Amino acid sequence: MLYRLIYASEAAGHLTPDGVQALLVTARRCNRLHDISGMLAFDSRYFLQAIEGDRQALSNLYGNLVRDTRHKRLLLLGFEPIAQRSFSDWSMGFAAADASGRRVYLRHGASGRFEPHQLNAPAALALLNELSQEAEREAEGKAPSATPA
Repeated sequence: MLYRLIYASEAAGHLTPDGVQALLVTARRCNRLHDISGMLAFDSRYFLQAIEGDRQALSNLYGNLVRDTRHKRLLLLGFEPIAQRSFSDWSMGFAAADASGRRVYLRHGASGRFEPHQLNAPAALALLNELSQEAEREAEGKAPSATPA
């Protein structure tokens, strides 16, 4: 049975663009090995991520995230069985959550800022779905902020 886990966290320190890229390369490789799909949004301070796959694989991955010193304020927003994946095309999609997304953040949250700790699971999923769709459109145009895989 498929499950989806959604969490928010804060970066424990400064994460450079190269650091984010290295994180994505590792996540994508590991996720492919465990049939995990997902979407990550990051704004240089906050992470918002949805991951989908086998329940035990997601539990193991979340345990690793809890121990990962690059995160603090890890908050589980949702963990539930799902009928189908929302991010099946992405071993780990990525969208930079920057100021240009103000209208998207306002539509799914209480403010026009990227504040994932303030979201409930349905709002977080809707936000990630919208960011994923924008990232796919940007990737088709080869925009640097979108990195599918």
